[in-house]
This record gives sequence, C-alpha cells and structure tokens, in this order.
Amino acid sequence: MKNKIYDIIIVGGGPAGLTAAIYGARANMNVLILHKENVGSLISAHKIDNYPGFPEGLKGKELNNLMKEQALKYGAEIINATLLDIDVYSTPKIIKTDKDNFLAKTIIIATGWSKNNSKKIKGEEEFLGKGVSYCATCDGAFTKNLDVTLFGQGEEIAEEALFLTKYSKTIKIFVNEKELKCHKKTYDALINNEKVEIITNSELIKITGNDFVEKVIVKINNEEKEIKADYAFLYLGTKSSLELFSTFANVDQNGYIITKDDMKTNIEGIYAAGDVREKSLRQVTTAVSDGTIAATEAIKYILKQKKKEA
Repeated sequence: MKNKIYDIIIVGGGPAGLTAAIYGARANMNVLILHKENVGSLISAHKIDNYPGFPEGLKGKELNNLMKEQALKYGAEIINATLLDIDVYSTPKIIKTDKDNFLAKTIIIATGWSKNNSKKIKGEEEFLGKGVSYCATCDGAFTKNLDVTLFGQGEEIAEEALFLTKYSKTIKIFVNEKELKCHKKTYDALINNEKVEIITNSELIKITGNDFVEKVIVKINNEEKEIKADYAFLYLGTKSSLELFSTFANVDQNGYIITKDDMKTNIEGIYAAGDVREKSLRQVTTAVSDGTIAATEAIKYILKQKKKEA
C-alpha cells in the first residue's frame, strides 16, 4: 500500500470525475483519479453537440481528453486501475484496485452508468456464496484444508493470498500478465510458502461444479486447462455497482447511489457524482454539475477536519 494519503481520490475518469479533479486540484488539494482507460459513456459518444461552448460539436473522446488535460494541468494524478473494493470505515479510507491500495481523506465515486460494469465470468453468479467470493479475508476461515484459486492482479490479491495461507491446503494465484505485480516483501512471502503457486499468462474462462464450486477452466498460455478448486476468489473488477457500493452506501435496486443535492452519501467523507447517482437525467452537463458540487463539498470537509486538528 502506498503511504501517501490523498486529500481526494476520485474513482472514475468521466466528466463528473474529471470536473471534480479540476476543482479539487485548483484548490491545492492532493487529487488522484483512478479509472479504467477507454471505458465510459462519454468517450463512446460519436459526437457531442449539446455541450455549451462547442457550437460545432466534437467527439466524446475529444471532450474527455480536454477535461483530462485540464485536470493534469492543475496537478491531479491519474492512474489506470480497476476498482476492486472500498474500505470506508478505516482512517484514512482505503481504495483497493488491481494496481495497488490507495489512501484517501475523502472519496468521490464517479464510476458512471452501472451498465458499464465488466461482464461476469461464466458460473460467477451461479456459485456466488457457494465457492465464489470477492473477499478472502471475509471467507478465508471456510477454506480450511481446501484447494483455493485466486484470479486477478496487484497488491490486493497478493495480500489476500497471503492471508489464506493460514487456512487453505493449496493456493493457486492466476495472473493475466507475465508477473504478479505487488510489493517485494509480499511477493517473497508468497513464493517462499510451499502452499502457494503463481501461474502467469492465464485467463479465467469458466467456474463449474454441482452444489458448490468443483473446478475452474483456465486458459494458460492460450491452452485451456481444467483445475480442481473448492473456492474461486475473484479480483477482476466484475462486481456490479450494487455489489460494490451497497456494502456501505444507500443504493436503489439498480445499484445507483442515493445522495442528496450536495452529493453526500450516508457515509461521512464519501460522495457520488455523475451517472452512478440515482437521478432522473444523465447528461454530460449534469455530470459536470455533480462533479463541481462533490469536489466543493469534499474540500469543505477537509478544511473543517484540518481546523479541528489544529
């Protein structure tokens, strides 16, 4: 986990998130944007001709790039990462991604329309709670003397695998790149544990079983293999908005976060902006408005906290 504590971490690099970053960075806040590259409603738009200031219209990607350029100009950082989970109850708050875990005083969730979430793996929904899990520290105790598999990349999956060594019989970590990217100390602890095996260049295709998970089908170096598994822990960014946010925020049945007009969620220091919010209209202009308000409220919150600590 990086030791730096950001004033504001924004999850999502669309118009709401980038606007929030511009306002936060201009106010001399340490701002980090976490987003998935080339994902979002705006960059997918062939042409935007109802955004003020561009009478001739422009491509969605062009508008997105201009917003990104402006956020960077004022000092915001941007990291391409997949959101895995958020721990809103720790101090500072922890945002878990496939790249690393990041610390924040405040968080603005601007992940966009819930249908932009990644597709589920075959068998994922069927076996959720029956061997499929998103949290080893939550369910690790149930894996005593069992064969477990983990799928993903980064510090989060490495730490979760290390936790499982206290319980599981065997632990196979499947990474879709050439190596598992995590801190050296964690990596060394894993490779020196006889229970652990790290398999690179792999892709989870399917999870199978009867009443409970029994096997996983994995493509390793372009060759499909069937592997015995009692548990499959997934760190692939396949959680829906409902699964991601309902653990701490008030959400509607579709996974949209419920806020008031000030973009505050029910958790102090956590805000939502843009299409991820429950609202009647979803446009670039309304997303920009949400981002402005969320950042302004986050800045006020941080300044109040600093005043209390002084």
